Amino acid sequence: MEEFIEGGLESIRNFLDRQNREIKEMTVAMSLAYWNATISGKEEDYKDYEKKTLKIKKYFSNKESFEKVRDFLKKSNNHLEKRQLEILYREYLSCQGDFKLIEEITKKSSEIEYKFNTFRANVDGQNLTDNEIKEILKKNTNSENLKRAWEASKEQGRLVEKELVELIKLRNKLAKSLGFDNYYVMSLELSEQKEGEIERIFIDLEESTKKSFKIVKDGIDKFLSEKYKINKEELKPWHYQDLFFQEAPEIYDINLDKFYNKDVLKIAEKFYNNLGFDIKDIVERSDWYEKPGKYQHAYCINADRKGDIRVIENIKNNEKWMDTTLHELGHAIYEKHCDESLPFLLRENVHTFVTEAIALLFGRNSKNILFIRGYCDIKDEETERIKEKIKKQLRLDELVFLKWSQVMFYFERELYKNPEQDLNKLWWDLVKKYQMINFQRDSSDWASKIHFVSAPVYYHNYLLGKILASQLNHKIVKEIVKGKDFLNPNHSISEMGDFLKKELFFHGKKWRWDKLIKKALKEELNPKYFIEDFCG
Repeated sequence: MEEFIEGGLESIRNFLDRQNREIKEMTVAMSLAYWNATISGKEEDYKDYEKKTLKIKKYFSNKESFEKVRDFLKKSNNHLEKRQLEILYREYLSCQGDFKLIEEITKKSSEIEYKFNTFRANVDGQNLTDNEIKEILKKNTNSENLKRAWEASKEQGRLVEKELVELIKLRNKLAKSLGFDNYYVMSLELSEQKEGEIERIFIDLEESTKKSFKIVKDGIDKFLSEKYKINKEELKPWHYQDLFFQEAPEIYDINLDKFYNKDVLKIAEKFYNNLGFDIKDIVERSDWYEKPGKYQHAYCINADRKGDIRVIENIKNNEKWMDTTLHELGHAIYEKHCDESLPFLLRENVHTFVTEAIALLFGRNSKNILFIRGYCDIKDEETERIKEKIKKQLRLDELVFLKWSQVMFYFERELYKNPEQDLNKLWWDLVKKYQMINFQRDSSDWASKIHFVSAPVYYHNYLLGKILASQLNHKIVKEIVKGKDFLNPNHSISEMGDFLKKELFFHGKKWRWDKLIKKALKEELNPKYFIEDFCG
């Protein structure tokens, strides 16, 4: 099968070889530039990342190459070739609009992200990190102190709101020029997802959890009102011990942080080693602790899709960072065990929400009594005292995050449908509906969530990941480890790791996500396991 191109004949195979080679070179350069920028916080490093991002977008804006991909898609009968062409089709389609518009979107996104990543909340004249703000919200009992810390963090929303709304409009303009209703719809379709299917899952989960969430929310409010010595009706967003109430406060008389007052990174290394995953190279290549100007959250990056896998974190030895470290290293082991013989275009995780499922599956262990008993050396009597409380806390966490995900899903969808509406009111209306926090203020608090900039139309994947994590856990416990205590550090349990490597990680993007899940689990994505685990 051949095509006449620029005075010569180019086969599908030769075209794909060239695409893989050229895209790899640009992608590696862009990935390393992003890493450098998020480590240093320097404006010139963000500019370098922006430049390298634009280079690859310019490459995908080539209309002749796009037409060639479309033509080859009609002709190819080889599965691996066709899969690469499908991926290329979506990449090229996303960049087929006016390149000046694409350039403007990229520059504005980079500028806003730089502001986010270098922002430090100013409380009483002192610049505080996210870790320090979260510590205040978790431990301080003075309502005025909590309010000042919470409002100081939300200032980053006010700082970027105008530019962020402009960015949303520019993204929509590009999407409409490519034949989509808006950028939200375009993003879902280009990631092989459908809005209606996702919404049905969200509706089902909402219906399944209305009663149970109301009960636990009443328990949270009772606990917090007693803690802060105020009436339930006086509770405000800053009383919920998290900037967005996406994590649940600890209400069951347990202090999980005390169990992790040790080197959480070493705990994570030992855990993954016991499952048959050697992560020493990843640990050495990564950047784990706070620095001035550094990105304050966490991510995993597969820089070259052939072993250069890195994690960025800001570790403190507490339960949150135990969860985060297990989570990010979950992403890392997925990337590490992809079949390196695959072409570059296929050599990464099958879908965002599938790698999130792996990360969430492992991250949950920070609130698993078997993990705590095995890796934190607690006594048997302490284990008995807290095991039911920890189980309740994990269930509470999952319910709280589910409701928070509803806010993000519906807000972002409506944001792209109409960025001119009163977004501040929309935000707090959704918070009231789903999180049951009755609060309003005319301030751009929604814009303080970094995902709207750096990971647009992404958040639903966390909830889909949680669903798949429960489904995987059911399969592993019932059929793979068959009752063995894979959380016991004195046991080397490789069956779980072998299953994940063989059935999920190894295949990369060779198959669509739905086909790979069906192959690995012998059933389609199904929320019933998540509902059984946490929503009863």
